[in-house]
Amino acid sequence: MYIDALALTNFRNFAEAKITPERRINLFIGANGSGKTSLLESIYCLGAGRSFRPGNYKQLIKHDINDFVIFAKVTAQDDSKHTVGFQRSQQGDVKIRVDGELSRTFGPMARLVPVQLMTPETIELILGGPRIRRQFIDWGVFHVEHSFIEYWTRFMHVLKQRNSLLKRRQRSSENAYWDKQFVDYGENVAAARARYIENFEPVVQQRLAHFLPQYSFSIQLKQGWEAGLPLEEALEKHQESDFRYGHSTVGPHKAELKMTANGEDVKNVLSRGQMKLLVAALKVVQGEYLRTQTGVQCIYLVDDITAELDVQSKEKFCEALLATESQIFVSAIHKGELPDIITNAETKMFHVEHGTVKEL
Repeated sequence: MYIDALALTNFRNFAEAKITPERRINLFIGANGSGKTSLLESIYCLGAGRSFRPGNYKQLIKHDINDFVIFAKVTAQDDSKHTVGFQRSQQGDVKIRVDGELSRTFGPMARLVPVQLMTPETIELILGGPRIRRQFIDWGVFHVEHSFIEYWTRFMHVLKQRNSLLKRRQRSSENAYWDKQFVDYGENVAAARARYIENFEPVVQQRLAHFLPQYSFSIQLKQGWEAGLPLEEALEKHQESDFRYGHSTVGPHKAELKMTANGEDVKNVLSRGQMKLLVAALKVVQGEYLRTQTGVQCIYLVDDITAELDVQSKEKFCEALLATESQIFVSAIHKGELPDIITNAETKMFHVEHGTVKEL
């Protein structure tokens, strides 16, 4: 996928901004606070329906304005042309348009703008809680198995209903109904994740052998309940604790991605720079895997590309990024801080200052 045109209205500090990106490398150059990261954020919003920065959606809307609009023209790998639009108001109202038609969900827009984000904060994929790693897995499954989003959405609805019943601490005929739904949708979610990791893990191993050859890595998916036990039996086994705590203590919402280096948790073995390189490898490989499975190329958003990486690691990362042949958006204070391999590639540069953006 390629973004051929991007337009913002009342997004962050941009009253209005329009750019026509290059299909390879796009550099956003400007001082801190100029709006570079906001441009990356706007693209991310099209792919995720939300920001990657702290705070709620109201902070995305320019001060004293009622709503923001993000619009993009997109070209798919088969050269078909598409338009996507995303509008959100101070009241929380959302409008999504795909090819001029209103969409009730973010799914159709997200499929046309598959984004991989790399910032200093994405190291939380390792250091953060299990939810972040589940989101990483689910992004990949969503883009590879189109039926996954239906199972996942229905499971999350059932989980909410089941937890609501459990909080009452009273058993009723409703419990059996929601338990059955929980098992049906939950097992489909877990099976899709397991298939994805089974095929994805060998590809990651190959990349990590190049990125961090001094370590032997293992990536294992914990499904969220005892291995080898059907989910129905796991619910029965943990029924008493579910009622005691007032929520579902087992299920795919408790899944975890375990990563080890030389047999130990990566958090205990790798330096911060190595962890960032590990995350970069995971993100690059996830994009490459998407292309091999579906023919779709994702879009890479990179904020502060040089932070905490030594010279050799920067070169490995940038070489891998360029090898994807995907569209890449990179932010930096000035061009000189970027590796030559990036600035010497087919590149378009934009200067960002005080909520304005100009092509250089």
